Amino acid sequence: MIAQPHLPTPLPRTRGRFAWVGKKVVPVVAGIAVLAAAGVFWVYRAPVVDAVQEFVAKATGAEVTRVVVEGATYTPRDELLAAIGVQKGEPLVGFNTQAARERLEALPWVRLAAVEKKLPDGLQVMVYEHVPLARVLNDEGEVWVVNKDGMPVVQDTEEHFGALPLLDGEGAAEAAAKLFGVLAEWPNLATQLKDASHVGKRRWDLRFTSGVTVMLPEDNVRAALVTLAELERARHVLTLNGGEVDLRLPDRVVLRLPPEVEQTPVTNQPEKQG
Repeated sequence: MIAQPHLPTPLPRTRGRFAWVGKKVVPVVAGIAVLAAAGVFWVYRAPVVDAVQEFVAKATGAEVTRVVVEGATYTPRDELLAAIGVQKGEPLVGFNTQAARERLEALPWVRLAAVEKKLPDGLQVMVYEHVPLARVLNDEGEVWVVNKDGMPVVQDTEEHFGALPLLDGEGAAEAAAKLFGVLAEWPNLATQLKDASHVGKRRWDLRFTSGVTVMLPEDNVRAALVTLAELERARHVLTLNGGEVDLRLPDRVVLRLPPEVEQTPVTNQPEKQG
């Protein structure tokens, strides 16, 4: 579930220099209380809070001295600051938080953003980024990072995301989420996955870090992975330096071993239990 943006802190009740502000605010707040009774308070709450913040900022001559950004992992700092669009010492008065939010959400990594004035002198920014799932090689030979929905996020021109599995084949991006959703049940398999090919828009060939290729069926992928996980537990098939594990047929497993393989846990008979 996506966290809800934090709402601004209500104005403190004081008899100091802001006491006169309350006389201006009370009629507005009272009007909103009436709307709340009618069940439509939420429609007007954010604009009223923004109006109060703006009014106080004008009254105090508030200037920006700090910008706090949370939630950013992949978006560079300079891109975030440029999108926020404010410099130290600039007035808070007139700063358009909605426009800043829209600029932030136009950045490649940012899914959602929230921007809030924090009196007396700051901005609070929360960003929610896409989570990188894998890299995809497209028809033009470009490598793109995709999110959990298979949507391209950024082009990986400098291989900053080289640790992510590389997918290829028609429809690979769209089918990636379903594959990784099933693989997540076996972290020991998922962490060893190096790349994968989507064959005929129907099924996957998985290549692991050891060099082993696992051929999955079109249907019942989970059942095939159950078999692979058991083979890895009992025979360590993913330790081979090459070879294939063919799981396309539901009633058999075909191992194609490299020529240099002699006696290994894969070729040896498993020890009987008990």
